[in-house]
Amino acid sequence: MTRNGRTPHEQALQMMLASSLDNYERSNADAAMMPPAASNPAAKLSSAKYNPNFDAQFDLTLKLLFFTFAAGVFTPISAAQLFAAQPSLATKFPAFVFGITDFEAGYAKAQSQFPVNIWQFGFPLIYGSGNYNGCSFGLFDANVQALLTVGDMVQPFTATLGGVNYVCLQVVDCANVAYGTLLKSTSSDRFLMNLIRYTQNDTSQVGLNQYSQKIGWYKQSLFGKFDSDTASPNSFKMPENLQSGIIDIPLVKPITKEALVATYLLYTSVSIQWSIFVQTVKKAGADNPL
Repeated sequence: MTRNGRTPHEQALQMMLASSLDNYERSNADAAMMPPAASNPAAKLSSAKYNPNFDAQFDLTLKLLFFTFAAGVFTPISAAQLFAAQPSLATKFPAFVFGITDFEAGYAKAQSQFPVNIWQFGFPLIYGSGNYNGCSFGLFDANVQALLTVGDMVQPFTATLGGVNYVCLQVVDCANVAYGTLLKSTSSDRFLMNLIRYTQNDTSQVGLNQYSQKIGWYKQSLFGKFDSDTASPNSFKMPENLQSGIIDIPLVKPITKEALVATYLLYTSVSIQWSIFVQTVKKAGADNPL
């Protein structure tokens, strides 16, 4: 036996399970696994090292897509092409997560907290939900549709400079369930978030500059009372963390229909990932308060 009470075989099994879990939900962090054969020692699954206790976990991807628009056609362009054509448009873009009551109002309150320059906000939408799937320039064509998944949340931005129409789409995608489904569920269900694992795949200095953008938690009540809190990702860098593109942010906040999490994405941050850990969940009609 080892000093923590597990044999090397049991430790290897735990590491294998922890590495393969995807959206693993449980009612208790130390819930027992399916009993093994009688000849094998009993085993339990506990939280992996550096992970908090959690009931659920899901992954969100926040990304930017750039286009020019002419004669009904959206032509994809890169961030570098945008900067070369119009440096003033190569800036930062708000990304809004949750906050379904503000989403239904076109993210009016969120936009006041995260303004943009030159670019104009469009109306946020859930792609494929039956809403208007387009921006002020026109309906999304096949070029845009090929880059979206049904259920994605899309926040359009538009600008016209030098006689050219430019479009930026800020997209929120969930790997575990359609994001539109997740967002809709928060109108009745609620959960307590206890960690954001912030992954930036571009670990060059340009990519890591994204960590300079604050993350904000905002709550607007039924009658307009407003609360907010912010965290700087850079302040949570750990000297012992050898993975420069991963920062754990222990932001413990309730996510309800009134609560929203937001940040800015630098134009060079084509795609980032937030793995969100959920400490407790309260389903509609349940008695347990967060």
